[in-house]
Parts: sequence; structure tokens; C-alpha cells
Amino acid sequence: MPTFEYQAMDSSGQEVSGRIDAASESAAVSNLKDQGYRPFEVNEVATGGFDIMEYIPLIGGAPVSGEEVALFTRQMATLLDAGLPLLRAVNVLQEQTENEDFQQILSQIGQDIQGGASFSEALKAHPDVFEELYINMVKAGEVGGVMEQVLDRLADFAESAQELRMKIKSATMYPAIMFAIAILVVSFLLVFVLPTFIDLFSEMGVDLPLPTRIVIGLSNFLQNRWYVVIIAAIGGYYGLQWYYGTDQGEYNIDKMKINMPIFGTLFRKVAVARFARTLSTLIQSGVPILQAIEIVQDTIGNRVVSEVMDDVYDSISEGDTISEPLAESGVFPPMVTNMISVGEETGNLDGMLARVADTYEMQVDEMVEGLSSMLEPILILFMGIMVGTIVMAMFFPMFQLIQVV
Repeated sequence: MPTFEYQAMDSSGQEVSGRIDAASESAAVSNLKDQGYRPFEVNEVATGGFDIMEYIPLIGGAPVSGEEVALFTRQMATLLDAGLPLLRAVNVLQEQTENEDFQQILSQIGQDIQGGASFSEALKAHPDVFEELYINMVKAGEVGGVMEQVLDRLADFAESAQELRMKIKSATMYPAIMFAIAILVVSFLLVFVLPTFIDLFSEMGVDLPLPTRIVIGLSNFLQNRWYVVIIAAIGGYYGLQWYYGTDQGEYNIDKMKINMPIFGTLFRKVAVARFARTLSTLIQSGVPILQAIEIVQDTIGNRVVSEVMDDVYDSISEGDTISEPLAESGVFPPMVTNMISVGEETGNLDGMLARVADTYEMQVDEMVEGLSSMLEPILILFMGIMVGTIVMAMFFPMFQLIQVV
């Protein structure tokens, strides 16, 4: 079980620090609150184990990570709950953060608040860091006078979303790395090892079998036309980026993602979990239902599911239910639509959505673990077949020569 270092305030207002074992950061915060503490900083202690994700740079990453935003939100909730004024809480966290970009953003937020802007208005000036969902929930907290509770919900939501993103990234990163290693190994054999055998075959003067001729052809192509492979890879990457930037391309790729074998089920469950968690959090925070649907549509992360939200919005506007257009879409499983329907009938929609999110996030966890266990032997077998094919193609002519002799 992970260990977390914490700094907190006790019931007398004194600052305390220490370590606590918990399943996750949110669980550690919950345990500390149960003990009468108000934590304002909780960080996992490094175990010294090797985590490949720590050594993979995030290309094109945002200047402020989701983890930093979640930590800022949790600390803001704690400081406000402890009685600190809003502006002072922002200034305290600005001095504490180590990210220089985040320091500048918090400094600007503090200046805007000092100039008379509300917290939500100050956040709205930084859409790259604070998305629309975050800003609208803060605004609802300001209107309802429950900023601390809203920030607590936001912190829970941000931590859950960050954890989910990391699990999906881990599940997809491993096969990508293994596939890249396989390509590098095969390329090394074709470019540096195979030429030695080609010279030997020329001296032998034997007829080469078809597999050997194919492998030699690949070797010659990589040695003499290697730039074509690089140009094709770069062109394919940017072509895919351009296509995904179009409306039809985004829809087609997102549709392919939720319908593809193996991973399609995972992506669909992630979309359902994100929809349920986001809408539940917004409703609990007092955001009007139609505005909440619009926010979900903008933050769901899948164009297919986003278009379903259009039908949901129209249905609610006409006085109908949320569950009916979800059921007709074919994207949401019957269990989900039935639970939402029961929530609407009993007036406990946010509670039912939270249960749906809990259920599907648990299923995503199980699927990620199962896929990781299943993909490892498949990828090893794939690498073995590729390398074995090249080796056998090189030995076929030698077998023929031995038979002739």
C-alpha cells in the first residue's frame, strides 16, 4: 500500500506533519479528516521501484498538469475551510507551488481578485489550465455560498479523473513501447546483420527461396531508401492529426475507438464513467441541468458521446427525460440508462450517476489489469514470430546447400 507524507492543521489550528498509509491520495485525505486533521498538502512517498511512466516525457503536455490542479483545488478547499480569506489562500499556494508557470498564473489570479473580480472570473482568464467544468462549479459555489464544499467535490473529481487518465495511459503505453521495441529489433537485424548473410548467399550461388528473397528485399529497401520510411511516418502522423482536426475526422476516429476490438470496450466504459462522474458532480454543486449538459458535452472527450448530449439537451428542454435519448443512442448500456431512469423517478439523479461512475471506474480498473496481463504474452509472441521469421529466412539457403553437398 502506498505511503503519503502530509501536512495538516489539527483541531487547535496547529500545523502537524507525518506519514500515512492509504490506497490513494484521496483515501489518505479522507483518513486524515476522520482523525480530526485538515490536510493542505499530501504527497506520495517514492518507494524506489522502477516506474517506466516516470521516464517517458509527455510530448506537448500542458504547462500545468492535472495532478497539480487537483492538488491546488484540495489545498484551496482546506485553506478556505480553515478560515483564510480567498486572496490570501491564493497567495499562499502561489508561494508554495514549484511550477513557475503555475506561479505566474496564480499571481495573475490573485491580482484579478484584488482588482475586484470573482474567483470564477479570475479562473476564466486561464482556459488552458481551468476547464469550463471547473469554472462553472466554482461559480455555482460562489452563488450558493458553499465554496469549500464545491472545491472538495472538484478535488475529488480532479483526482479521480487524473487517476483514470494515468490508468488508460499505462494500458496503452505498454503495448506501444513493446511494438516500438519489436520494430527497432527487426530494423537492426535487417540493416546491420542481414547484409553479411547476403554476401555469403551471393558466393554460394544457390537459388534463394521466396521468404529469403522477401527479407533481402526489405533489407535493401531499408538500407537504400530509409528516408522514405521516415517521411512516410512523419507524413502519416501529421496527416492523422489534420484529419482528426476536422469535424468528420474527429467523429469517425472517436467512433472507431469505441467500436474497435478489445480496446473499444475500454474506451466506451471510460466515456460512460466520465459522463456519469461529470454530470453527477455538476448537479451536486448546484449547476442548472441544461448548463450541466452543455459542460458535459464540451468535456466528455468523445465526439460520438458529445453528439448524444445534443439529443439529451433537446429532450430536457421539451420536458422529457435524460434516460430516453441515452437509451436510443446505442452508446450507453441498458444498465446505465435504467439506473438513470430510476434516479430521475426518485429524484436522486446525482446519486445514481455517482453509482454508475463508481461501477464503471471499477470495471475500467479491472479491464486495464486484464488487458495488461493478456497483452504481455501476445506481444512477446509477436516479437518472437517477427525475429524468428527473419532468422529462418536466412537459414533456408544454408539448409539447401547442406542437402546439395
